[in-house]
Amino acid sequence: MCLEWAGDQDWDRIKGYAKEHGPEVLLWSRVSKLLLGGEMGVESVLTTASQYGSVEMVKLILDAGFDNKEAMYSAADLSMRKSDNSTILRLLLEHGLDPNMDLRIEGVMKCSSNLLVLATGRGHIDNAIALLDHGANVNKVMVDRDGEVASPLEIAMGYGAHDIFRLFLARGAIATTNDVDNLLSICFEACKGERPKLSRDVAIKMFATFLHLGKPDSDVVQDKFNSYLPSIRDPTITNITKHYLQGRPFCCFVCEALTAKSRNKLLICPCRTVAYCSKECQIKHWKKHKVLCTGPLNERGESEAMVKKRPKTGKGMKGGGADVGVAEGADVGVAEGADVGVAEGADVGVAEGAGAKGKNGKKGKKGKKGRGKKK
Repeated sequence: MCLEWAGDQDWDRIKGYAKEHGPEVLLWSRVSKLLLGGEMGVESVLTTASQYGSVEMVKLILDAGFDNKEAMYSAADLSMRKSDNSTILRLLLEHGLDPNMDLRIEGVMKCSSNLLVLATGRGHIDNAIALLDHGANVNKVMVDRDGEVASPLEIAMGYGAHDIFRLFLARGAIATTNDVDNLLSICFEACKGERPKLSRDVAIKMFATFLHLGKPDSDVVQDKFNSYLPSIRDPTITNITKHYLQGRPFCCFVCEALTAKSRNKLLICPCRTVAYCSKECQIKHWKKHKVLCTGPLNERGESEAMVKKRPKTGKGMKGGGADVGVAEGADVGVAEGADVGVAEGADVGVAEGAGAKGKNGKKGKKGKKGRGKKK
């Protein structure tokens, strides 16, 4: 009876009936094929209320003691189909919904169904955050009907969902060999206009984010990159890859921009391990970086990276073999980053001595240790 009223969204009638006959009337459910794409599922007032986005009704049912895990999963799925509003999903999670529940393992569906993967496929970042906040495993894979395995990170790649992709990497997604190969393939296709839903700019941003946060194995990156024909490779992705293999900064450490806001090249910190697109990003990161920065300090023990303005005392000089010269008296103590020339289609590798500092770098001499061989 309550289920029929729920179909009509007659919530007041349901609440009145529950008040008269007790909250247990809200717990009734039945097996149905109407949910989950024709698979067997549990239909209840909870699932219907979730489908129509009635937060008040969902809370009332859960507070009454509803604990059917399959129905709760169905309710979460239906609420995520409606919108990216995570209010109902969070209520379900707070009342015992397992964020890592797999209906294939539970024997309800023939293929696995992962809530985090579902949120990713729909581009719902708020729902993804809610699931992660309640313990969802960002590395849990889903197996489809054909036996193909897909992780939340891989699904985000395929949909070009950069914000969700970045979220997963920041929350501990492990970059696998398969991920490296898949992302390179996706990015190269997008750069050639073969993925209508994924632009070249977004593809390049995803690739930079993947290397910056995922930190995949360098040998794997080099091997997979070189396995693609020169005619397929994109020059910007090639450039980023070469920087990564040489251990050199290739994007802003804070926002992952590939160029500075006021010029075409990034600003390199004197320690040469990080780069920034602006003073704002540099200052934002300084609290964490100051304990690692090995750049020169002034008489007060401050790194040059924190000096906002200082009168120039001489010309900036390049250290022997150094990739980027640090100008003395630079505005914020960072040097303009030099581009790495990469012939389009060339294989990438780490040049011997690349990125090393010469002993006499500050005097402009060519220190033996700083002389990198050009590829």
